[in-house]
Amino acid sequence: MRLSCEVIRDLLPLYYDKVCSKESSSLIEEHLANCPQCVDELKKLKMDFENPTISDGKVKLMENISAKWNKDKRVSFTKGSMLISALAAMICFISYNVIGAEVLPDGTLVEPFGLIPIGYIFVLIFIISLICNFIFLKKYKIKTK
Repeated sequence: MRLSCEVIRDLLPLYYDKVCSKESSSLIEEHLANCPQCVDELKKLKMDFENPTISDGKVKLMENISAKWNKDKRVSFTKGSMLISALAAMICFISYNVIGAEVLPDGTLVEPFGLIPIGYIFVLIFIISLICNFIFLKKYKIKTK
């Protein structure tokens, strides 16, 4: 069976990857024995996959994009942790005031005291996130200058 060069060129990537059927492989090999243009196409395919050419401009562009994404991830994470910790601290302090304290008939004081240190822990997390955010932003500005 004689196949056109166009059909063979469509099958060459499958043949190169060794994922086509045995019948297709034998048809392609028969065609390659008689067609130097398709042999050249197969050689080009091998060169493209074995020795890809990437220009320095493309490499630099990809490095810049990667650096921007990494910076954006860090800054976004610190901004998110600042927001969450500030909200959690406010919720703890407001809850402490809303719940209030009461004195039981036996004279013991009952209050949600645990909310105060938890609120201060969230304030500490907020401050640490704020410092990290400033460091990341300063570090990025220095690199871009």
